[in-house]
Amino acid sequence: MEIIDFYASAASFFFSLLMLWSGIGAGLLVIPVLIALLNTDPLVAIASGSMFAFVSKILMTFVHSQQGNVDWRLVYVFLRICLPVTLINAAFLAYLSESKPHISFELYLIIGILLVGCLALAALLSDSIKEILTKWPLSSMSGTTGILMGLTGVGGGVLVVPALATRGGLTIKTAVATSIPIGLTLSLAVSLTLGSRGLVDYQLVTSLLIGTVIAIPMGVRLFHLFSDNVINRVTCTLIGLALVGLLIKATNLAYHL
Repeated sequence: MEIIDFYASAASFFFSLLMLWSGIGAGLLVIPVLIALLNTDPLVAIASGSMFAFVSKILMTFVHSQQGNVDWRLVYVFLRICLPVTLINAAFLAYLSESKPHISFELYLIIGILLVGCLALAALLSDSIKEILTKWPLSSMSGTTGILMGLTGVGGGVLVVPALATRGGLTIKTAVATSIPIGLTLSLAVSLTLGSRGLVDYQLVTSLLIGTVIAIPMGVRLFHLFSDNVINRVTCTLIGLALVGLLIKATNLAYHL
């Protein structure tokens, strides 16, 4: 167990840097890695990953807020649609967890996370998909984010940042900073909803937060050192590797059905 805790802390160190710099990664990286590499039950991974994202983004929100990077008006505008939708879908997910066979439901969840992850990765890499996303109304982007977050815990940052940067009229750096308190609130909603069913692994969350506490002071100092392009490439590479691990996990589960 100590080895698993060490790897969880080491992984969260790098994830936290990317979350701080790009506003992306809490679900796209943490949840797939918990499932594929640490062999965590998908529902527990979603609940625990969301709790980790919530606590870690408190620190990140404080840092960005102190530097005046957060547009709190747009935080409210985005959450007034997204938050209720997230709560409804997270409650539906919790209900399904009690009525579906374990292995098949686990497979459905992993496939859902895979699909959302592939969509997010395509949005990061494809200019044409980015162009489509930039044409969506802010309300539609907010509602879609709520559905994805509520059902999978994944996909928030990659939709929120382009929405804030285009429809919200923010610079990329300000959009990233503003997306963090939005993600914080949505992660709290998911973790509390699933946590009420006893699905949060608090020991795992603690291990993840150890890496975050170490990473944030370093990340703040290095925030302006790397270009958006470099951060995007590193983030996409790690997301791709995490999704490959999830695909292998899904294949193994399907074989045992």
